[in-house]
Amino acid sequence: MTSEQRDSLNHFFVTTFNKIGMMEESALKRSGCSDLTLKELHTIEAVAELEEEGRNTMSQIAARLSISVGALTTAIQTLVKKGYLERRRPQNDRRIVQVFLTENGRAAECRHRGFHEEMVQSIGDSLSGDRLDSLIASLKLLSEFFETESLPAESR
Repeated sequence: MTSEQRDSLNHFFVTTFNKIGMMEESALKRSGCSDLTLKELHTIEAVAELEEEGRNTMSQIAARLSISVGALTTAIQTLVKKGYLERRRPQNDRRIVQVFLTENGRAAECRHRGFHEEMVQSIGDSLSGDRLDSLIASLKLLSEFFETESLPAESR
């Protein structure tokens, strides 16, 4: 890779991820969920996905978010206090803690999902079929890279 290519990739990653984050933060404030951080909203999103699959235990949520159960416990406590999540223990095994969305949590997740759908639709509408297919193929390769490769800081 040339230094120009490296600089171009670095610029793309930094500006794109920052811009998406700012857009999400702005949409979060407009949606009436100004008491949530983006990180909290992504926790709610993970709970929603896993609740649908019936896999909404603390350990499964922590694994989905790639954080420790201890770190998740703190995040869940905050979201329970804010009224977005609730914890329950099944009658048949009191050792397990399951996490569920409240009505407020469901509403916040629905608005966040709407933001993502609108963003993806706008991108899709702005590209021709071939260019969209090319973008999807490139992003798939990028996603596979991040799933399988260690980042430089992790490998040192």
